[in-house]
Amino acid sequence: MSSQLRLFTDRFKLWLIDSGRWKTILLGTVFCLLHILIFMRVFPHVGADTELYYSYATKMKEGLIPYRDYPAFKVEYTPIAMLIFFIPSLFVQSIEGYFTAFAVEMMLFNLAGIWLIIGLAKQLKKSVLVALICYTLIILINGAISVQRFDMAPAVITLAVLYFFCRGKYELAWVVLVVGIMTKLFPAVLAPLFIIYQWKRYGWKQLEPSMVVGVLTLGLIAGPALILGAEGFINSITVQSARAIQLESLYSSILLLGDSLGLVTATTVQGPMSFDISSPLGGVMSSISFVIMATVFFLVYLLYFFRAQHDRDSNFPQLLSEKATADIIHYTFVAIAVFIITSKVFSPQFILWICPLVPLFSGKYRLVGWSSFLLALALTQYIFPLNYYWLADGQQVPVNALVIRNTMMVLMIVLMLIHPRREQNQGINKIELLPQEG
Repeated sequence: MSSQLRLFTDRFKLWLIDSGRWKTILLGTVFCLLHILIFMRVFPHVGADTELYYSYATKMKEGLIPYRDYPAFKVEYTPIAMLIFFIPSLFVQSIEGYFTAFAVEMMLFNLAGIWLIIGLAKQLKKSVLVALICYTLIILINGAISVQRFDMAPAVITLAVLYFFCRGKYELAWVVLVVGIMTKLFPAVLAPLFIIYQWKRYGWKQLEPSMVVGVLTLGLIAGPALILGAEGFINSITVQSARAIQLESLYSSILLLGDSLGLVTATTVQGPMSFDISSPLGGVMSSISFVIMATVFFLVYLLYFFRAQHDRDSNFPQLLSEKATADIIHYTFVAIAVFIITSKVFSPQFILWICPLVPLFSGKYRLVGWSSFLLALALTQYIFPLNYYWLADGQQVPVNALVIRNTMMVLMIVLMLIHPRREQNQGINKIELLPQEG
């Protein structure tokens, strides 16, 4: 027994002390404690959306079932999201308690995100300290939305998808990807990137197991919802597509800017789910928004197909190489940002989806990327909640802030897509979108 204990102790010492992991664990623990303080003591927990989540949870505790009891119990969220809303209600009895319990739930997702950022930063051979400082600034600037909306959950789930994929655990990554899609639909934009990587690296035959487990996972989650109530489930997925141009979207900022210059007419109206824009050009923009989104996505995936690295680490064959990891994180950010900026709806919590990816930017342009994103976050806070009703009233300063915020988002996407450099690799010039430092 003593020899076994000694062997365990030696292995533990080798894993923790000799390898230097204790420094990373200590650093991660310090930042986790800091984020607990921010989430529980700095950010207010009361919010209109959290009240909505509480109403959903209360109805479920009373016996109503999502999708089955449609339209009496109409929801606009997918099954995993409804589960996230329900879990905090199991530990509290009042709405005040629910606010705190929900904040704790979002905090736990955020803490998981911290460790995922650490793991990916180490795989990218980047400073963990710098990445965590950047992420903490992002969370602070993003404000209370991080605890009052549930979007922290799908953002961290998406980060977990990337973590597993970049470690070569493709089937697990696809399972978690489907969980993310069934939490909020936007992680679906990762699927083409994964298909391209696995196909170019291994061919179709090696892609089949990933696709099979993904489809099976989708069936396990979506199947019961369809059986309970197909109409209610389909409505929860398609309800957003029927919305008009929302006040904070890129299309809205174009129309509001045009109105201020006397080029078009645009007014704010109260829609069924948000403030929307009414304009003679609004219908045209709404109808072409999907075409614009599809076109930009096609370009992004095409660039990833031709320009990105699709290799693995020669020292650790189960891992993607540093360049391949940087590329897939880079294009994931671009794909999600494109989804946000080309959509008819740009609610303030949407920007949270890409927050965990920003500290992982690579290349000599990452400082520009960080600065641009922090400015976009600050302008988002200025717009909502600080000046939202002034924006709806058409006041010029908030309108200008909206235009600048959306312009910054577009410029970040463009910057990432048009700044390749040529690198000599065994006498062959290769284009790389994310230049490596050094």
